[in-house]
Amino acid sequence: MFISTEIGTFKQYGSNEQILKLLKDVGFEAYDFSMFVETPGNLIYCDDYIQKAYELRAYADKIGIVCNQAHAPFPLYPPEQGEWRDFLLECVFSGTGVDLKDTDDPDAEYFCQMQKLIYRAVEVAGILGAKACVVHPNNHFNAQQNAQMYQYFIPASHKYGAKIAVENMWNWEKGSPHATVAACSHHDDFKKHLDLLPADTFVACVDIGHAEMQGLDTDSYQMITTLKDRLACLHIHDNDMLHDLHAFPYTNKIPFERMCNALIEIGYDGDLTFETDYIRKFSNDFFPTAARYMYQIGDYIRRQILQKK
Repeated sequence: MFISTEIGTFKQYGSNEQILKLLKDVGFEAYDFSMFVETPGNLIYCDDYIQKAYELRAYADKIGIVCNQAHAPFPLYPPEQGEWRDFLLECVFSGTGVDLKDTDDPDAEYFCQMQKLIYRAVEVAGILGAKACVVHPNNHFNAQQNAQMYQYFIPASHKYGAKIAVENMWNWEKGSPHATVAACSHHDDFKKHLDLLPADTFVACVDIGHAEMQGLDTDSYQMITTLKDRLACLHIHDNDMLHDLHAFPYTNKIPFERMCNALIEIGYDGDLTFETDYIRKFSNDFFPTAARYMYQIGDYIRRQILQKK
């Protein structure tokens, strides 16, 4: 059971290699390779992204840190959807996506670009050695629609070996005091999504912070114990159970002992991966101290799990 963290929040610190060296030096055994939109050092924007991925893999192997999981860019649909949903559905159910020469719609251009980047992200994840690459479902699709959308990325998964991890999402509607329903936001809907996807290619990533947000009628214990052996990845962070704060565990309101008990109950043998972008608040010279503290929290959680098994 490795302690890992996503590296996107460390980008102000330096290059991918400098970040991996920092993480290795403070104790992390693994890293989650973030490929978010406009993230500096993001390989998928390079024409020679395959070569660069192999070079980064060689460096990580040399210093002794592994890529346990990765995260594709998001969202696949434009953030301001409007009338876009019907067009996106038409693209998805056409089989292989959309051909830009058939339309001058800027939403179509966004969709095509993101589709290409996500495909590349799954390839890069496999080259780096990741067991899975997180690819968000479309928040507004049902299980059947998302299952169709995910078909496009299966060849990349099979080519390089990284499974595709589906994550529990949430929405926020104007005037609502709390999060509102989205794809996989409830444990039963998450299971419904996975039941429509082949287990040899698709796994679950439970985002602990998302699962604990009020208004979604679930929590991390229910998520974990419902998904059971389909659970392969975690995003660990804390919040006030209202907002998606991505704070350090034990600094807000999430009861992490319930998460630990759920992982023990299902016999989870995967890794503990942080997604705590709160670290961005620190200056570069404090990053090693903050990263070491994050690792120590992860090691504490790991010991709670292993001691009770």
